[in-house]
Amino acid sequence: MRLATRRATRILTPQRGGFLRAGPWPFTHSLSWSAGCGLGKTYCGRYCYAQHLPNWTFSREEGEDWGEAVIVKENAAALLDEELARAGSAGRRGMRLFMSTVSDPWQPVERRLRLTRQCLAVFARYPDIDLMLFQTRSPTVLDDAAAIAALSGAWLGMTLETDRGDLDYGPTAGAIRQRLTAVRDLTAAGVRVQLAVAPCLLHSAGFADLLMTSGAQRFVVDTFNAGDGSQGARTAGSHFAARAGYEWRDERPARRLYERLRLAGAEVGWSAEGFASIPPRRLL
Repeated sequence: MRLATRRATRILTPQRGGFLRAGPWPFTHSLSWSAGCGLGKTYCGRYCYAQHLPNWTFSREEGEDWGEAVIVKENAAALLDEELARAGSAGRRGMRLFMSTVSDPWQPVERRLRLTRQCLAVFARYPDIDLMLFQTRSPTVLDDAAAIAALSGAWLGMTLETDRGDLDYGPTAGAIRQRLTAVRDLTAAGVRVQLAVAPCLLHSAGFADLLMTSGAQRFVVDTFNAGDGSQGARTAGSHFAARAGYEWRDERPARRLYERLRLAGAEVGWSAEGFASIPPRRLL
């Protein structure tokens, strides 16, 4: 995989429409320190919608496929500090930040570069930010559990698409166990966790029970149709769709999971509205 660095001119991207603005308490900004993702050649890269977005398509070199390069914003933390300071206290109190829509904050190269850790240190200097949601599927997040727990406005979003490790396009059983263990360890460390079944893949009848005993405080269920930003059109052109082996447009399994969680008393949301439904701190 090619690793390249560049100096960026901005790090916070205002959200004026789209997925992150769909819920009752929408996000105001997204941020990412990379174009491309080091998890792009794993199973999630087969359907990841980010491979179709300008962040990647305008940054890659000719002939590069998703997962073959990561282009890093080496000055990400310094930019974040500048932009948060410039927003002022009043501006920060209204900020609801999502990290990240286009790459995983704890992708493999993070253990080498520690850019997410640098950003966490910046966030710690601004305790008046309303919300920071850090979305990952990597157990490496445990490296920074204490730093996340110390942020008063922080939530950790962990993605877990299924409980089955026997699907040829799916995660290994080990990866599932590792992420569930990470959720339990994060909550034990004082981190508020939102577990996102996004997208919801085929799963066992006991998946809802497994989620309910994970320790997560709230849940989101999403699908390819609802969550890829194009009513399934991006997914239809992906490597995943070509070899899924089942009708991936069928939302009934995800709807059943959503209802099971709801009837079990879980705080659960659906797709975009679910992600953007964490109440402001003043209401908690």
